[in-house]
Amino acid sequence: MEQKQKVEVLKALADETRLSIVRKLAEHGKPVTSCDIVCSCKSLESLSQPAVSHHFGKLVAAGIIREEKQGTQKVYELSAEVLESIGIDATKL
Repeated sequence: MEQKQKVEVLKALADETRLSIVRKLAEHGKPVTSCDIVCSCKSLESLSQPAVSHHFGKLVAAGIIREEKQGTQKVYELSAEVLESIGIDATKL
């Protein structure tokens, strides 16, 4: 992984909200909808839908999570290999 990509990953994880999203995805261990993550994470409940989308978008852009559209919903999955490549164990965040 290039230095620039490592920096982007670390910047994305530096935000408390995005770190919460990554933690929840690591707990689930499987692809889940954004609604499931928002409902299980109290820090996200107070955010507007555009703000939540912004945070998910930053994580997708950094390569930390993968996004797949299924019908009218988006499903997200943790890219643990990206985190592992820079020495981060997602289960210990």
